[in-house]
Amino acid sequence: MERVITSQKGVGRLVFGMSAAQVRALLPARFNSFKRTPDAACPSDHFADLGLFAIYDKAGHLEAIELAPPAVPQLCGINLLGVGFDEAVKYLKSKDPQLEREVDGAISLALGISLYAPHAAKDPKLPSESALVFAPGYYD
Repeated sequence: MERVITSQKGVGRLVFGMSAAQVRALLPARFNSFKRTPDAACPSDHFADLGLFAIYDKAGHLEAIELAPPAVPQLCGINLLGVGFDEAVKYLKSKDPQLEREVDGAISLALGISLYAPHAAKDPKLPSESALVFAPGYYD
């Protein structure tokens, strides 16, 4: 399912700052709520059939969206999971020269997008496993 990313704002009709109830109303699919870490302030929702995780801040508002197949995260027409990690990083770096490349991914604070690619060190031509779209301040 194609998911159009709007940097610093959200994905498709999902806008940062929405409540969990608003997110769930927009995504008519089964979900599982869980804590990503034991000390997480608020549970996240996993919409497995959509390849989407909705991540909420301590007030219960949407602050990040993680996308994995079958989701197709698109930024300016580019499927970030449909190209190799190196190619996706090159594209994101053209939009944000300050992009930080890591062993298992890359983070663009300016775009509000990070890629998770645990295989990047061994085979950077493989696509990333997921893309995280996040609100300003998410990594603060």
